[in-house]
Amino acid sequence: METVQHNNREFDLEKLVKGLKKEDARYLELTSIFKWIMWIFAPIYFLMFLFGLIFEKMEIGKIGFLFFSFGFLSFALLFRSLHIEYKSIDYGVSTLEMLRKAANRYELWQLKTYLAIIPVLLIAIGFGFSAEKFFPFPDQNVRILVAFCSILVITCCSFVIGYFIWRILQKPLRDKALSLLSEIQNG
Repeated sequence: METVQHNNREFDLEKLVKGLKKEDARYLELTSIFKWIMWIFAPIYFLMFLFGLIFEKMEIGKIGFLFFSFGFLSFALLFRSLHIEYKSIDYGVSTLEMLRKAANRYELWQLKTYLAIIPVLLIAIGFGFSAEKFFPFPDQNVRILVAFCSILVITCCSFVIGYFIWRILQKPLRDKALSLLSEIQNG
């Protein structure tokens, strides 16, 4: 009976490692792409802010470009950190350590989830300042508030979509890693 359980555990572990490698490779590629996109947008928006500051009359909408730049820079640094994390994954470590790291990596609420709030807020503030064309309210404060809230609603919808993607793709990997980890530790 123990041999059957041991063989099933090895089969489950092989399937899990194959799934983890596939998902980790996908994340490595995505973080690389988004990292470069953010590195491109950050200086573009900063230059737009500088040109507006130097060559045009300074308006509140131009300040939005500065917030966009800081938001994209923050995202670039976050994606760089994630890229380094996914690039350094080692499947050659002990099974217990590999399972522990995999479960932590695919946990929904973690530091990197909370750190993503910073660039989102910076971009929302930037959109609030530069939204004159999109929201033609006569009162500037109302326009900024409506634009900011619009971005926050879009961000919340994006989070819900991201949650469902996590639930379908990463949660099963995390749950299987935790199950195998518990099974191995409890004998």
